Amino acid sequence: MDIAERLRLQASRLHSQVTLGWLAEQGGAVVPGMLIVLAAVPSLLPLPGVGNITGGALLALALSIWRGQRPLALPARVQSWLISPGSASRLLRLLAWVHETAARYMRPRAPHWVGARAWTWAAWPVAVMGVVIFLPIPLGNVFGAVALMVLGLGHSLEDGWAVAVGWLLSVLTLLYTLALTWGLAALSEQLWNRGTQLLGLGG
Repeated sequence: MDIAERLRLQASRLHSQVTLGWLAEQGGAVVPGMLIVLAAVPSLLPLPGVGNITGGALLALALSIWRGQRPLALPARVQSWLISPGSASRLLRLLAWVHETAARYMRPRAPHWVGARAWTWAAWPVAVMGVVIFLPIPLGNVFGAVALMVLGLGHSLEDGWAVAVGWLLSVLTLLYTLALTWGLAALSEQLWNRGTQLLGLGG
């Protein structure tokens, strides 16, 4: 039974709350790339407080990757996060679909992008996207999650081209976040100046 079939089977058996740690075990926590996907995918679902949890999980994973720890593991606080059976079932089915779809198009290639050194450097996009997902930036969680899903699947399936695309999407997401943050800051400053002028508070 492959990972997609196993995920769908577990999804059909859910009748009570489960922890994120349990979900990580179902998804194959021994596969480092898939653990990144597992930590990022919840950001695509409308779950309360998901940005704080997944952002923190990704930062912890990034540190673990940089230190060369094997196997990777989610922090205890993140592992204990409870998810309703409905949300967990949707998450497992989404993971199954993502893995199954990726396996159709990804294959081992461009080994210099998936070697041991490349894996260590993957800590950087994982950490940066973790911060982006944590911040209350419109669509930042979605863009960050997609970038990390491509990156993680690329490493899991040893597809260097996919890893390169994951890096590119991470850079574009970072640029989007910086541009939006700068734009909002500039707009806030203009509104503040306009407001003080209207109220006669300007110097």
